[in-house]
Amino acid sequence: MNCLQLTLYPSLTLTLLDENYVKKFGVKKGTRAWEDLYISGRWYSPWRYINEADGPLRDVVHRLAEKYGDCVGISISPGDEDLIFAAAFLTQNTNYHTNVLRWTRQLFTATEDVGEMAEIAPTVARSYQLQRLPAAIRDYLASGRPRDRRELLRIRGVGPKVADLYLLFTGDTTSAPVDKHYMRIAPRLGLAGAPPSPTHCRRYTCGECPIAHKCLRGLSQTKLGRLAGWVQTLAYLADKGALPAV
Repeated sequence: MNCLQLTLYPSLTLTLLDENYVKKFGVKKGTRAWEDLYISGRWYSPWRYINEADGPLRDVVHRLAEKYGDCVGISISPGDEDLIFAAAFLTQNTNYHTNVLRWTRQLFTATEDVGEMAEIAPTVARSYQLQRLPAAIRDYLASGRPRDRRELLRIRGVGPKVADLYLLFTGDTTSAPVDKHYMRIAPRLGLAGAPPSPTHCRRYTCGECPIAHKCLRGLSQTKLGRLAGWVQTLAYLADKGALPAV
């Protein structure tokens, strides 16, 4: 993969592009991904935040930045938060590149209005993700399209990973979605922790949480700051075999 492909492969903005990486859904249709500051991921540089890495992790992150800092960014698409929410919700316990891309392309072709999407989602396929999407969308709209993590976690069916995916790919790079890929790779980087507890996440911020010191999400935010989402992105790519071992 080239740098653009590496940046887009993990990103939820991939759901908004056609096979040639041209914007098909949402705002700025027809935009070519490589020409857009945000979709290309060029808006983000880990070098700006290198000093936010804590202690021994700074050397690890510096090594990663030397290898990938000028190549792998974080792709976002400002103005498409509603579509990104739907995509994030559908990622639960399924293959992103096989199922989620197919489902979202069917949904977004039918409508880009999430209110209407709530009505048609169950007709796209019988998967539980699509069957549960309407309730999640209704909660999302009723709560004012939240950007706060704990408010997102009050939405039916939204757990820590979905909330953090949404936050990361709408520009909050302190958010590191803890999935099986990150759980496997993070210990090699010096970040060993448990998956986040939904109960604790709904009650506390990471800064307040009594188990943040042993939670991979809490440790990532505390020890990496605005590098957390980028490091998680590299871990995902490495575990998928798209990058050499990090």
